[in-house]
Amino acid sequence: MSSSDAAVSSKASLDKAAVQALEQALRTHIAGQVDFGAGVRALYATDASNYRQFPVGVAFPRTTDDVIEIVRCSREHGVPILPRGAGTSLAGQCCNVALVIDTSRHLREILSIDPERKTARVQPGLVLDDLQRAIKPYGLMYGPDPATHAWCTSAG
Repeated sequence: MSSSDAAVSSKASLDKAAVQALEQALRTHIAGQVDFGAGVRALYATDASNYRQFPVGVAFPRTTDDVIEIVRCSREHGVPILPRGAGTSLAGQCCNVALVIDTSRHLREILSIDPERKTARVQPGLVLDDLQRAIKPYGLMYGPDPATHAWCTSAG
């Protein structure tokens, strides 16, 4: 049984052909990396909770256009998506039989800070501590202060 077969067998609505077609489409259409291997799927099967669900694969978008293409291809092939950051959730939100989109590898920039409006535009893979360091000189801080502040990302 291939790595894709194992994930698909646990979810009747996802078939082997759809997962394989999605993998091929992503390898063809995005600049970032795609990994549907058993090793990376095992790494992404858990978060900080006790839940375990093997994803069908993991995509590491390099650009915003990659994210758009990943969503489009996943929709076209009927495969659910799961945006994921650092996997710090405590209730299993980062685990599912889906295509994981991990933005923490490449999409981690601060796009702009507007101290007057007290706003910041950031990419989804930005780590909270990086944002806090950037806005501190303006006398600002991002309100939530989770225990995982050194790892958690702004979106997942």
